[in-house]
Amino acid sequence: MLIDALAMAVMFFALAQCLAELAATFPEGAGFDHYVREGFGPAAGWICGFSLAVALAIGTGLAASFSAAYFEALTGLGGWPVKLVMFALIIGLQLRGAREAAGLTVLTGTVVVAVLIAFFVFAACHFSSANLIRAESASAQATPASVLACVPFALFLFLGVEQAAQAAAETRDPSRTMPKALGFAVFVAAAVGLATLLFATATADVAKLSVSDDPLFTAVMAHAGAPGASIMTHVVSIGALVALLATFFSLAYAASRQIYHLARAGDLPDLLAVTNRRHAPWAALAVTAACGVLSAAFRPDAVMVVFIFLVCVSYLLLLSAFIRLRHRAAARWRPYRAVGGPIMAAVGFLFVLAVVASCYQLRPAALSGCIVGLALSLGYFLLRSRSVSRPADS
Repeated sequence: MLIDALAMAVMFFALAQCLAELAATFPEGAGFDHYVREGFGPAAGWICGFSLAVALAIGTGLAASFSAAYFEALTGLGGWPVKLVMFALIIGLQLRGAREAAGLTVLTGTVVVAVLIAFFVFAACHFSSANLIRAESASAQATPASVLACVPFALFLFLGVEQAAQAAAETRDPSRTMPKALGFAVFVAAAVGLATLLFATATADVAKLSVSDDPLFTAVMAHAGAPGASIMTHVVSIGALVALLATFFSLAYAASRQIYHLARAGDLPDLLAVTNRRHAPWAALAVTAACGVLSAAFRPDAVMVVFIFLVCVSYLLLLSAFIRLRHRAAARWRPYRAVGGPIMAAVGFLFVLAVVASCYQLRPAALSGCIVGLALSLGYFLLRSRSVSRPADS
């Protein structure tokens, strides 16, 4: 897991650098699909935008499943009634507009950071480097297969930081703002993620955490008799639930805006570009909720692998577009140039391929279905593009 976390830090640094350059070079539009369209044309842009929209939408179901599980652990209430109430609450808040969405995101983020800091203070009092490597784990050395199997979980330490690039078109000076924002986001995610991994493991041990679905809670319970442990168990449980709800909220926001963006571009039906009086895309939010409820009916581990695979499709296309645009639009002025340039992009590309290989190893049937679904979506896009263009040509 440590090897994979470091590898994912390199991958997201490469992705952040490429996004920073693209945002500064093409300030007239933001979004992965816009950059991919610049590099490879409308069809590639559609695959990028559609795969990201579907990933974010089904991710809401994943967040709902985990949130309901934590809520059940805290209160004893869970299952579909809790999931449906959560969807109604999240979508209802989203319908109130972007300002409320941004404010709630900042509030929940602040709570989560405070909880993590409290956990680090508690864990520091019980930190033991001997717990990082235990005799019980001697038979589970880091083989290529075991490293590959952990990749999707390590990716979750950083997932989402790249979405800051979506705001490039709304910033005053993307050539200065985007490199700083994306670089800082990757740094914070790496610092917090690695600290959580090391502190939780050193506080409990490898053997206990390897079979735990709630590692922070397990780490605290490993010292249940220590001063403050009983309070910390409640703090960690509530913090985990808040973090999941914040993720749920952010995914719903990002998915609905991505669907809305595709509809505004003419790639999806015009109905999905309709907004309410608070300028919230209610139709796109309805589609997001429908996809989320459907994905919440499946096993979370299977949904997670599909979610990561679809996100990685957009990453692969984005990094490829960056390399192509460096050659195809070499004369275009670039107010910011990515550290490492195409070489760094190629390194990131190889790491993303490793993530895809890991996902396919875990869920080959589900990912084969995803590939078929993307192919069908491309057929839909080509047919829609032809039918939309005919009136203008006649």
